[in-house]
Parts: sequence; C-alpha cells; structure tokens
Amino acid sequence: MSATPENVVAQLVETMRTLAGPHQGFRPVHAKGLVCSGTFHATPEARSVSRAIHLQGQPIPTVIRFSNASGDPDIHDGGAAPRAIAVKFQLPDGKNADILALSIEGFAARTPEEFLAFLQAQLPSAGADAVPRFLASHRATGAFLGRLGQKPVPSSYGQASYHGEHAFLFTAANGTSRFGRYHWIPEAGEAYLSPDDAGKLSPNFLRDEMEQRLQKGPVAFELQLQLAEKGDPTNDATALWPSDRPRVKLGRLEIAAISPTGTADERRMVFDPTNLTDGIDLSDDPILRARSAAYSISYEHRSKGK
Repeated sequence: MSATPENVVAQLVETMRTLAGPHQGFRPVHAKGLVCSGTFHATPEARSVSRAIHLQGQPIPTVIRFSNASGDPDIHDGGAAPRAIAVKFQLPDGKNADILALSIEGFAARTPEEFLAFLQAQLPSAGADAVPRFLASHRATGAFLGRLGQKPVPSSYGQASYHGEHAFLFTAANGTSRFGRYHWIPEAGEAYLSPDDAGKLSPNFLRDEMEQRLQKGPVAFELQLQLAEKGDPTNDATALWPSDRPRVKLGRLEIAAISPTGTADERRMVFDPTNLTDGIDLSDDPILRARSAAYSISYEHRSKGK
C-alpha cells in the first residue's frame, strides 16, 4: 500500500486546528482530557490470541487518558461529541504499547483524503450546504453520526463503552494469527445523558464525577477483542463487523487515581495506536497508518506552544 501523502496529513492537522480555533499548546482534537493511572491484568485466554508481553498475565502499569473529541480545551462536558479513551501500557522491557478507542463504533471516513474532505466541508468558507452534500454521497459518515446521536453524552467516563476503530493482526506463541478489534466494556455498565440534561450540569462534570467515583474505589473496564471472520473488512474503519463475531476477554483495566501531574502529562504525552509490541501488527487500514504522522505534527505544534 502506498504511503499517505504528507501534504494530506498536514492538511488534516491544519484543518482540525482551524475548526478548533486558536488554542495554543493544545491538541487540535481531543484537547480536553483527564489523565489517570491504573493497572492491567491479562486473562489466561489472552495468551491464546497473542504473544504480546502485556497479554501474558503479569500486572502492567498503565496511563489512561479520557477525552472529548473537540479541539476546544474549555468546552462544556455536556456537548454531543464522541468521547475517547487512550491507554498506554508501560511494558516490562521499558517500551510502551497504546490502545485508542472511541465511545462510538467505527469512524467517520475510510481514507485520510475522505476524512479531509469531511473536515473541509465543515469550514465556514465551504457554505451551509457543504456538509449535507458530503453526507449525501458518504453513507458511512452519516451512519457514524447517527450512532453518535443514540449515545451523545456519557454520564461518566467510567460508564461508557469504547471501541477501537481499527483492526490489528494478533499472533500467538504458536504462530497462529487472527485480525481483531478492541472494545473496552465498563464494569459499572453504560449510562448516557441527553445534551439538554448534560448542559445543565457543571462544565467539568465528567472530571468531577470521576474524582468522586474514584474516592469510592477503582474504576474498571474489561478489554475484549472482537475476532474477524473471513470476508470481514480489516482496512476500512467505517465498516462495522457483525455483532455475532466471537469475542475474547483479554483482561481487566483497573483505574486507581487521577494523575497529580495531569497538566504536564497533557503536554508531553503522545498516545499512538501504531505504537505496538511483538505479537500485534498493523492492518492495511489507511486511516490507521496516517495517524502517527498526524500526531507527530500535532505534538510539534503543541510542544512549541503553537
């Protein structure tokens, strides 16, 4: 597969920054975040799927970031937008592996070029009919937005499910390989609010709620891997796999505390789904393969206070 042209990735980041407005030193999307610490324990079943070091059963320290999809770091927590979780596994070999997932299944576009066109349609200069015209010819994007409308605002970061947009190839110690997609399932169950009800709460109610919840004990998620069957697309983030595809329980994430250095963590940390370890490999998803380059551009801007 040919590499994504650098100018497309650069345009993606610049268009995101334009849509977000001038917020120096912040990410162009997912600007408002909450950094936490926790521990991951893999299940015995995980070893049958992958030889990855963090899936062998020993406790793995993790850094977790919850976020709002908006590029505005001061946005009210009640807005209707996807939420996200990013989990950085701090591996015994001194390296890291990351999982990124959204509160809405799938993604809004199949390729970087298509995603750029969707973002450009949202620019004021594109005209009032630009987004409807784009959606008319891109049904998958409309379906993604429809799923967002069904679960617009989680009542807690700890009571939303989060879904990996991309497929990865998992290889076990015996050499067998399967494609799979990640799903984080909250032990406390799901709970959502309408934008109207959420808008009446504190602008930072998701952080406040997490602080109160953690005072009562850890917040836990089960990590599941949905396995692809023959014919399931592994290179299209907009295409959902049938719900009856088998799932393997990979482990349990236990979130213990909010980071006391969260502000500094926000500036310095990069969560990248292409940051992998032996036993897990990239698929040919073009959106997935473009993300690392986009994060590099974003981090350069952020680190320079731009």
